Amino acid sequence: MLPMLHKHTIITAALMASLSLTACGSKKDVLKAPDQTSQSGTDANSGNGQKQDTKTGGSIGGGLGNPSTDGKNNTEPPLPLPGATDLPDPSAPVQPKPAPAPGKSQGQGQNTNTNNGSVPQSPSDSAKPAPLPPVTSEKPAPDLGTNPLPNDYRSDDATQVGRDNLTKRMTGGVTADGLVYTSSSTDELLNFLRARNARVDEATRQANMAAAASILSAKLTVDGMSGDAIVTLKIQEGDSTKVYNIAGSMNDGGAASALRSVRAGNGEKSTGTRSIEGTIKCLDLDGGCTNTYVRVKLASQDSTARVGVIFRNSAADVHISLPGQYSDNPEYLVLREFFRNSILQQNSENRIKEARMSSFEVLNGRSGVALTIKGMNSQLLGFAGPLLAPEAGTGVNINLSRIAKDNDDTLDLISLNSSKLTYQNWIGDARMVANNGLGQVKIALKMRKRSTFAQDQFAITFMRKIKPLVELTDDNLK
Repeated sequence: MLPMLHKHTIITAALMASLSLTACGSKKDVLKAPDQTSQSGTDANSGNGQKQDTKTGGSIGGGLGNPSTDGKNNTEPPLPLPGATDLPDPSAPVQPKPAPAPGKSQGQGQNTNTNNGSVPQSPSDSAKPAPLPPVTSEKPAPDLGTNPLPNDYRSDDATQVGRDNLTKRMTGGVTADGLVYTSSSTDELLNFLRARNARVDEATRQANMAAAASILSAKLTVDGMSGDAIVTLKIQEGDSTKVYNIAGSMNDGGAASALRSVRAGNGEKSTGTRSIEGTIKCLDLDGGCTNTYVRVKLASQDSTARVGVIFRNSAADVHISLPGQYSDNPEYLVLREFFRNSILQQNSENRIKEARMSSFEVLNGRSGVALTIKGMNSQLLGFAGPLLAPEAGTGVNINLSRIAKDNDDTLDLISLNSSKLTYQNWIGDARMVANNGLGQVKIALKMRKRSTFAQDQFAITFMRKIKPLVELTDDNLK
C-alpha cells in the first residue's frame, strides 16, 4: 500500500510541474481549453442548470492568432496586432536572461514598486479615440445585390472573422481612405433598404444621401416596462453638431409606431431647430426587438429627407485567445483567471455571465458598435467604435473607446447600476483588428502600464447571436 501511495505522489508532482514554467518573472501556460462547439455553458451558481446567454470558447496557451490569417482561404498579407512583437513565442525554448547591470531593474515581471502591493491609480489617457471618419462621396458605394452566404459559414465560429471569401453587409457609407461602414448581422436588411432608396427620383435620393452622411451617431433606449422608446441623433450641420431627440411607444412585433420630437432624451438636450419626426418598428420574426428599424423624416429649407437607421442589441458568443507566456502582473493574473474560468466553465464568481453586442447602422451612412462583457462578480468590460472594414478582407486597426475612460455616444447607454469597473480600469489599450461585416469582430486588448511589468495582451472575438427577421417588404418596412 505504501509503495502505491509513493507512486501516486510522484505522478501528481510531475503533473503539477508540467502545468507552469517560470523563468525571469514570466509564466508559460500549456493548458488547452476544451472544445466548446458542442457545449452550452450553465450557470453554476444558480444550482438549477439554467443555460447562460453566452457561449464562451477560447484557447489558453500559444500565441495570439493573426486576424488576417484566421480564415483558411485568406491570402492577404499579415496584419500585426498592436505591439504583438512584445509577445514571445511560447513554443520557443526559454532562454536564460542576462544578469542586470548594478542598480538596474531586474526586468519584466518583477514588481519593484514600493507601495506594499497596492494597485497604483490608472494613468491619464493621453491617446483618445480617433474621431469618427467622415462619410465621403468621392468613392461610390459597393454594388447592391443579394449576397448569399456559403453553406459552411457559421455565425458562432470564431475562425470566420478572418475569412476573405465572404460578402459583407454594408451600409453604403465609405470613408475618404476607402474603408466601408458595415452591418453587424448576416441578414439582407441593408441591401433591401439601399435598393429601395435607389428607386426614388434623383433629387430625393440625393437629399436622402446627404442627410444620411450628416448623421454622426445614433442611439436608442427602450423602457422595458412601458415600451417607451427614445432615439437620439447627432447631426452635423455646417461647422457644428446638433442633437435631435424623438420619442414614442414601441409595439413588440406590431405595426410601426410614431416618433415625435422631444426636448431631451438619453441625457442629451435637443439643440437642433429643424423639423423632425419618425417611425419605429421591431423586426424580429418572433416578435422581439433585438433588431429595430427607425425611419426618420428630417426637414430642411428646400427639401425633406428620409433616413433609415437600424439598431441591433443582442447577446453574443465570445472566443478568447490567451497567450501562453505572460508576466506576473497581479492585475493581469486576476483578469486572466476571469477568462480562464469562463473557458473551462469553472464554478466561480470570477467568470463571464453574459456578453452583448449593440450597434447602429445608418442607411448610406455611418455605423458603430458597443461590445460588453458582464461577469458573475458584476465586473463590466465595455468597448465601442465605428464598424469599419476594407471592402476586401477583414483586417483593420481601429482604436476603441473604453467605458469610464473615453467618451463615446454608444457607451453612454450602458447601465452602470450594480456594475464594477475594476477590471476595465486595468485595460490600457483596445483596438478592433478584424470585422467581417456579418456580426463578428475581433478586438486586441493590452493591459495598462504598471511598474516594470510587461503590458500583457490578449484577444476576444465577439459573435452576435443572430435572430431571423420578418419578411423584407415595403409594407413591413414603412
